[in-house]
Amino acid sequence: MMARFVLPLLSASLLAGCVSNRLPEPQVAVPARFETPQPAPVPASALPIDRWWQAFNDPQLTALIDQSLVSAPDARTAFARLREAEAVRRGALTPYDLQGNPNGSISHGDTSIDGLPAAEATALGAGKADVASGAFNISWEVDLFGRRAAAKRTADADLAAIRFDYEATRLSLAASVASQLFGTRGLAAQIAEAEQTLRIAEDLARVGRLRVSSGIGSESDSARLDTQLANAQSDLLNLRARFANARRTLLVLLGRGTDPLESLSIDTALPVPPRPPTLTPGEVMARRPDVREAEQRLQSAAGTLRLNQLALFPRLTLQPGASITRVLNPLGYTETAWTLAAGLFVPVLDRARLLAQIGVQTARDEQAVIAYEHAVQSAYGDAEKSLTSLSADLERLDRLNFAEQRAGFAFSAQQRGYKAGFVSLDTLLQTEQAWRAARIALVAVKTDTLTDAVTAFKALGGGWAPDQIKGN
Repeated sequence: MMARFVLPLLSASLLAGCVSNRLPEPQVAVPARFETPQPAPVPASALPIDRWWQAFNDPQLTALIDQSLVSAPDARTAFARLREAEAVRRGALTPYDLQGNPNGSISHGDTSIDGLPAAEATALGAGKADVASGAFNISWEVDLFGRRAAAKRTADADLAAIRFDYEATRLSLAASVASQLFGTRGLAAQIAEAEQTLRIAEDLARVGRLRVSSGIGSESDSARLDTQLANAQSDLLNLRARFANARRTLLVLLGRGTDPLESLSIDTALPVPPRPPTLTPGEVMARRPDVREAEQRLQSAAGTLRLNQLALFPRLTLQPGASITRVLNPLGYTETAWTLAAGLFVPVLDRARLLAQIGVQTARDEQAVIAYEHAVQSAYGDAEKSLTSLSADLERLDRLNFAEQRAGFAFSAQQRGYKAGFVSLDTLLQTEQAWRAARIALVAVKTDTLTDAVTAFKALGGGWAPDQIKGN
């Protein structure tokens, strides 16, 4: 008897053991350091990289990001996906627990036997009767080959991947809010400068017309000044429209897309961009939630492949049960029973389909390996490019600060000359126009530097605490 039970189990196990699929190792070697030189290295402990926006020392920025992480549709959707994944994880291992439900019934009947005296009919079971019965049958799969462990590995990896996706969404949202706020402030500052440029253009055009009417100026010079005035008016209109659209975009990011524009005040203050901390590429890979998500997707794919391989192995199921029946009538009685059974499932004829599933999952696992490699390479590229852009912006900022200071010095000198009567009004206005142009260029570079600093913090994996999530 025992041999008849064991032999199929062993033979099926031998057949299943012939299947072996090993995934290729991901090629994810990264350099020891980034190529972009960092003139002033900043240790990671010197900046709150988990909440990098606090390094800008900007209360409005901190308040808006905190608000967006609670109210923005993207953040709320990501949180709902996380709750869904947690519920899925709770149910993923239930098939490997005890299965079964108690059941019961109650019935009432009246039986009559014609042609017999009442006493004899009653002796044969005639009359009213109440029957109550209950049963509890359960089943449990004996985990001989590690199916539960493989299922747990897959379920844990799926949940961890969603958690990392949740953090990546929040990181991206915080960066989008910061970039949009700085871009909107930059437009506000450019509008202030453009209004002064328009004033200068109006004064120059007026001077040009006066010169023509006095006979000391040419029509062509006046036409050129009128053209500059029209261009200044056009530029200001464009900036105001862009400013309104930027505020609306920021409101949408905050989850306040239908609020009036006046509900979001924007000033022209542009903070000094902080330098991101100095991290190695390996540290960046550990901080990037998208890389960690790709790693967990790979773990999930490997677990699914193992489950498909284990489907070739036999399944042994224990099936105990108990039941009770009570009959209430003049001849009432109680009947109890229990059973203990074992079931063996051996996939023999289904082997071709199971092998095909293994082939499909093996290909998917290879895709997961490639996706992980791509995530690592993209993360390294993002960090390298963002550091390069920020380094160039900081150098440009130094140059344009110098240019703006010299243009301001020239304007101050012309002002003194104008007050002393040595400089004409149009020369003074042209000098101020050049100074305003330098200020507009400086504002644009300040805005670029701030947004590139935000991009650098995001690329380095700032904006969340990796230690709070257990990937395995």
